[in-house]
Amino acid sequence: MNGLPSTNPGQNSPFLPRRMGLESLIRTLVEEHATMREGISKARVAAEKNDFEALARILRELDPLFRQHIADEELTILRLLIGKLGVKGAEEEIRVFQQHRPIYLLMQKISGFAQMSTAELQASQEELRNLFERHAVAEERMVFPKAETLSVM
Repeated sequence: MNGLPSTNPGQNSPFLPRRMGLESLIRTLVEEHATMREGISKARVAAEKNDFEALARILRELDPLFRQHIADEELTILRLLIGKLGVKGAEEEIRVFQQHRPIYLLMQKISGFAQMSTAELQASQEELRNLFERHAVAEERMVFPKAETLSVM
């Protein structure tokens, strides 16, 4: 759906959707948003302190969580929404999920911090924090409630 590496089960990915009820999955996804927010904040602090070793470690730790999170959202939540509403009816949610790729690419860019100036690194960190925050809020306030409502129909 978004072309991120290792989220497509057809590409021998370890990131298959977790088998759990929708309510449990959404609760888990919301908890993961909090974990990722915390990680992004820690990465920002590490970047501000020029602690590039910690920055790289934090981003490496977030990577598999983010990939699993995307697999669950796209292969469970988005599939449910499109199945119930059709592509046209789920346009807003599709736009929200299309934010996964820019977030992931920005995380990868920051991981390549060795080629960035301090100013570029700080700007990228701020961009990542803002983009992720808007994305997480849209999922929690719009996408997940709609998925829950549709799952009982």
